Amino acid sequence: MEYEEIILNILNEIKNGNIPVYTDYNLNLGMWADLIEYMHDRTYIDSVTIYWFGDDDTYYDERVHSVDLSKVRLTNFGEDFLTEQMNL
Repeated sequence: MEYEEIILNILNEIKNGNIPVYTDYNLNLGMWADLIEYMHDRTYIDSVTIYWFGDDDTYYDERVHSVDLSKVRLTNFGEDFLTEQMNL
């Protein structure tokens, strides 16, 4: 499954009130965090928290501890993006 397809699946899951899990997409936790951060930065979703191990201030030296999607919601922009992509 390609990243674009994974993103659309995740957005659709959130829209339907489900909380997606990284193991459903055969991703490791680091890849999952990067993908969730990407979708958050693109403003498709909000209310996400990514927890990191370590005391180092350098992003690349830290490992992901967990990704909290318990309050995740699809933004209006994310909903419009999903609708547009599903109608192509």
